[in-house]
Amino acid sequence: MVVDTPRQWWRMLFVVRGTALRRTWIRILVTAVFAEVIALNWDSLGMDSLTTTPFALIGLAMSIFLGFRNNASYDRYWEARKLWGRLINASRTWTRQIGSLVEGDALRRSLIERQIAYAHALRLHLRAEPDDGPLASILGDEAAEVATFRNRPARIAQTTGEKLRSAWKDGALSEFHLPVLEGTLTELLALQGGCERIKATPVPWTYVVLTHRIVAVYCFSLPFGLVETTGNATGLVVALIAFAFYGLDAIGEEIEEPFGHDPNDLPLSALCNTIEIDLRQALGDEPPPVLAPVDHFLH
Repeated sequence: MVVDTPRQWWRMLFVVRGTALRRTWIRILVTAVFAEVIALNWDSLGMDSLTTTPFALIGLAMSIFLGFRNNASYDRYWEARKLWGRLINASRTWTRQIGSLVEGDALRRSLIERQIAYAHALRLHLRAEPDDGPLASILGDEAAEVATFRNRPARIAQTTGEKLRSAWKDGALSEFHLPVLEGTLTELLALQGGCERIKATPVPWTYVVLTHRIVAVYCFSLPFGLVETTGNATGLVVALIAFAFYGLDAIGEEIEEPFGHDPNDLPLSALCNTIEIDLRQALGDEPPPVLAPVDHFLH
């Protein structure tokens, strides 16, 4: 996620980092060069120029179409962020409940640290990445066994549930308090399921392809309708129009999958860092440092 960027109006005009321009500048350049070649050779082509009316109508319809697509993509992004916000709250609730309802300092520490591991495991699961340190450091020998499962966070939640059952049998957890902790554990898995639904159900492929094709055909057709009006400036005019439409297309494509490493994706590492800081402080441990942005990007 892009953070700590300058917000002055005039500086934002020239920002490239984290914008759609870094993905679209080659497309814009190719389209502009094509348009300028058509303009410079228009007389030798012996063609009649199209009117601008169909381009105006199609451009309006395409703007609405891209707007709906971007709204759908942003809904996925915002839902993912709300799910992770609830995960942070549920982690804090879990820690408070463990501290109040479970007997034994060692057991309390184990259950709270397992929640830290669960958050990191969910991050790694959603990004399809191997353990980058926290699972092995928290789970110890169990981390190797967890790594053999396709769904690592679900495995951690399952073994946490088993530990709660053992605590109840050993008298460290009241039979009246066990359902309370099971309810929080169930909520955590429900939040995980929501994230998995977003990841496993992308925007339909045919919809994405149609959007790309419509935008490309429109932009490459523009010089045939503008050349007699704009003359040798056709390349520049087409570049400005292509900048808008290619940019809208790229924005929708980037944010529709919010769990990746694109500049505008969710900062899952930072969210896990927030959970670990809160839970480590609840344990009385030295918390890890706050994850700082790298070159204005928070991962």
